[in-house]
Amino acid sequence: MSNSENLIKISVLIAARNEEDNIERCLTSLDAVNFPKENLEIIVGDDDSDDRTAELVQNFIKDKPHFKYIKIASQLAELKGKANVLAHLAHHASGDYFLYCDADIAVKPTWISEMRAHFKPKTGVVIGLTRMKHTHLLADLLSMEWLFALSTMRFFSLFKIPITGMGNNMAVTREAYFAIGGFEKIGFSIVEDYTLFIGVVRQGYDFQMAYKPEVLSISEPVNTFPELLKQRKRWMHGVMQSFWVTRLSLFVSSLIVPICLLIAIWYPIDALSSIVQYYVLITGISLLSIILLKQPDLWKAAFLFWFYMVSIGLIMLVNYYLPSKTVWKGREY
Repeated sequence: MSNSENLIKISVLIAARNEEDNIERCLTSLDAVNFPKENLEIIVGDDDSDDRTAELVQNFIKDKPHFKYIKIASQLAELKGKANVLAHLAHHASGDYFLYCDADIAVKPTWISEMRAHFKPKTGVVIGLTRMKHTHLLADLLSMEWLFALSTMRFFSLFKIPITGMGNNMAVTREAYFAIGGFEKIGFSIVEDYTLFIGVVRQGYDFQMAYKPEVLSISEPVNTFPELLKQRKRWMHGVMQSFWVTRLSLFVSSLIVPICLLIAIWYPIDALSSIVQYYVLITGISLLSIILLKQPDLWKAAFLFWFYMVSIGLIMLVNYYLPSKTVWKGREY
């Protein structure tokens, strides 16, 4: 690491609410990063947790001065939830770069240095990579979904077409964050990562995609289908607010198979051939993703991913339009 990089000050910002099952894993991984501790601060914002999150964090950091714990007890600019926590943490942070990860994430030792390396003079935001912990088939399909989406984002980023941010693995410059007025100016959104990302891009800053295994973080997966539906209800708000390319991709991937099956009533060979070609295309992209990102344990999920994708896309659309509230971290929005 060069002398100039040793002077860089990094702030890692973590919003935590009722994360007693995950927070120690996250903090342990952050404590192991290969970045000078004297140039690093890791700030955990406790969003009114009513479990053992506060106790676990404070016990972990008591002999680690580069960690800070902050209890979030007030509201900024009518913000709620994670957006409010991150807005508070930005004012406590002293770094030139703000790196974001979730409390259920484990980062690699190379995460900070590799994310920092993607910042160029005009770059305001860098998007990293995330997959799920290898625990069961649903987790592997979710990992494949993340890597497929991130690979698609990588493709569009080569043409400077912004898609979305990823709040569990993202970085912004301090300059860019405060240039857009922070979360206070952006306003509340249940998909705060998208609003931050798009706000920085619309301010005229460049964005980069850190598409390499060294920045790939590991998240805890949802373990049941009802949990997945709750998660996707929130995510769909972000999709529907995003660029037309993202919205179009969702509708096409969700409806193309039902449409082909209807066409097959009159033209069976052509329609079924299209479905087979679609499967080959999606599976090919999936396999390429796990090869480029060196995730060989997902090869079985790559061959099954198409079936999952065409099903979950349709389910997400139906679930989004159903008249129900969005529940996130025990709160209704």
